[in-house]
Amino acid sequence: MKKRYWFIGIFILFVMIVVIFLRFGGVWLVAEDNIEEVDNAVIVLLMGSVADRALGAADLYEQVEAEQIFIVRSHITGYEELQQRGISLTGDADNSKKVLIETGVPEEDITIVPGDAQSTKDEAMEIAEFLKGKQDVDTILLVTSKYHSQRSKLIFNKTLKEFDIDIYSVPTPYDPYQARGWYKDREDIQRVATEYLKLAHYFFLEQFQINNSKN
Repeated sequence: MKKRYWFIGIFILFVMIVVIFLRFGGVWLVAEDNIEEVDNAVIVLLMGSVADRALGAADLYEQVEAEQIFIVRSHITGYEELQQRGISLTGDADNSKKVLIETGVPEEDITIVPGDAQSTKDEAMEIAEFLKGKQDVDTILLVTSKYHSQRSKLIFNKTLKEFDIDIYSVPTPYDPYQARGWYKDREDIQRVATEYLKLAHYFFLEQFQINNSKN
């Protein structure tokens, strides 16, 4: 009898955890900060999804009268092979810059940071290297997808810890991700599952790689 009650208790606990995760699991991935008092900021536009993130950065640039938009050049698998065959291909950074210019951001206010980033950690480290010696940057607004915003803020805060810079997360409003009803959409289910795996990777490995890179 005791074993039966124990099994029922475990089952009820499991159901409660599942229900709570379905309700809040998608919300926990989103970090959206209040930027009403922000001024003299630069925007860091993270790569991944070009159109929605670039549109969000363009709107934010106008909203806060940002000084600059930084974009880290990302890795393109097979790019060298394409070059050898005489085939040109524009990457996410160049495509994002094009969107920004077409939406009214002056070209001189857009900086593509050299790099070969394959992850958010790589982007943060390239930004950290780029900002060395630049005392005029004290506020960064991170623009990315909603589901990616919590993890990206964690990574940038960790990487730029030694800098006197305030970091705000401002996910693009053009991202269709539904934080509260994520389990109803196949793509959102995939995003949530992938993002939690990446969060686990960050907590168990990536954050220590960031620490080691500073030494």
